[in-house]
Amino acid sequence: MGERRLKRSWGAVLLGMAAALTGCAPDVGGTQQTPEQTDAQTLAACSYTITTNTYVGADYWGTIAFKNTGTAAMTSPTIAFGVPSGVVCDYDEPGWTHTQSGATCTYSRTSALSIAVNASYTFYYSTSSSSSFTASNVTISDPSCGGTPPPTGTGLSANQKKVAEDLTSIWENDTPNIDYAYSENIQDGRGYTNGRAGFCTGTGDAIMVIQCYVNLRSAANGNLMAKYMPGLTTINNRFLSTGESQASTAELDSVGNWRADWATSYNNTTTRADFKSCQDQVSDQLYYTPAMNEATKWGLTQALSKAALYDAFINHGESGVKSMIRSTNTALGNSGQVAPVIGYNGITENAWLQKFLEKRRDVLAGDSTWIDAVDRVAAYEKLRRKGNWDLGTAFRNDVRARDCWGTTYPSSGYTVRAINPDGTWSTPTSYTYACQ
Repeated sequence: MGERRLKRSWGAVLLGMAAALTGCAPDVGGTQQTPEQTDAQTLAACSYTITTNTYVGADYWGTIAFKNTGTAAMTSPTIAFGVPSGVVCDYDEPGWTHTQSGATCTYSRTSALSIAVNASYTFYYSTSSSSSFTASNVTISDPSCGGTPPPTGTGLSANQKKVAEDLTSIWENDTPNIDYAYSENIQDGRGYTNGRAGFCTGTGDAIMVIQCYVNLRSAANGNLMAKYMPGLTTINNRFLSTGESQASTAELDSVGNWRADWATSYNNTTTRADFKSCQDQVSDQLYYTPAMNEATKWGLTQALSKAALYDAFINHGESGVKSMIRSTNTALGNSGQVAPVIGYNGITENAWLQKFLEKRRDVLAGDSTWIDAVDRVAAYEKLRRKGNWDLGTAFRNDVRARDCWGTTYPSSGYTVRAINPDGTWSTPTSYTYACQ
């Protein structure tokens, strides 16, 4: 099928997280040392170098870039800094939340974020100030530098996650086999779409995979993708500055055959493990972990609900999923977005998942390009109606949106597969489309 995740409606979904690891900025100062500490977690100041510290008043936009110069990867950093008196920090990039005490703004993660040793990360923030300034007393702390990591949402079991990944892989590649070697320009305005989760060169996530890969393996050690980092950085900078997906692949095509090199990086038995590991890591960072944390926040405990959220994160991104969650809660009488929602005014997980799938169906069906992928929602609706909450019963994706909600929906044409509770699968010789 080659149906890839929907990013068009949320062009800036990954502006914060996708800026991770872009690097390339020169060092402009030494390791920062301040007494600022985060009270909510026992964190220790890390070793790092600030490479960019700007706030452009005309744009109400601040940038802090830093390099991890410590001996361990950061796993969930907290960034604190001072702003001029009277200035209010007023915006959270996806994956971040903030508090403010006086003139100190403290940003912490709402989901895991890994910043490898010697890797760089670019953090963005906004304030009420129309005057330019330089943030003062920048402090970066992290559990890996001391203390206890913050708790994250309870995830799926190994078998449940494999089943969830099988389903998403059907929608992404028309097979439950995860296609790490996939690379194609599907002419959707996002450059090359690649790998297990459709990482795109024009939307800030493919560069995260390649930077991870560069950290594990050099060009001299067989990394065919290392040579693309300058071009990727140029494309990523345009994406970050405009908030718009980047269709151009010219900066990559002038260097080599991106598609062939991506495929070879996985197909070569020498480099496969590293390349696969980076795809898995970025997929978990951007999609799986945030999905599990959202499930925990809203009180969702069933594997089916978590699998549906996971697929939605890959399909729509964090901002898109949160928008659908808000719409779901409001439709069920929770306009105040009280969390957890399960149990609030009698709302059940069954009712919540039903409404969430309907909201997601409407999002897909309302897009002229992505309506062709609407059947991916129907599979979760069929599992809900059959009560397969723990994904512990074998099932088939022999269901279309029209089977659940009427004939106005087109058929997506996904190949029907039979999936077992341990994630193994087969292709049935016969089946009947139905939503029950």
